[in-house]
Amino acid sequence: MKNKLLILMFACFGLAMIQPAYAEEVTHEQIEEVMKKGFKAKLHNDLAANKEVLAKYAKWLAAYKPPKGDAESWKKKTGEIAAAIKLNDQARLKKAVNCKACHNAHK
Repeated sequence: MKNKLLILMFACFGLAMIQPAYAEEVTHEQIEEVMKKGFKAKLHNDLAANKEVLAKYAKWLAAYKPPKGDAESWKKKTGEIAAAIKLNDQARLKKAVNCKACHNAHK
């Protein structure tokens, strides 16, 4: 009985340490941060210096549900930004960060 209790305690502790598999919901305020502190501040023009914060912003964008537009379009546009960052491709990132294209379709 003592062994079963000990195993159960370790199992519960282990489950408590596992991060949830579902994505955290992204707020409108986080997206405003991406737009103001990321894109309007032109962080995407220097991928090497800003890769970490841009990767965080790309993750937020991908997890966000836009107010309008096709979900597949949103996934494609945000996926292109994330791919450019992951591949360290400055030219691809510059092309992917097209504010007007996203805003016309999703804002």
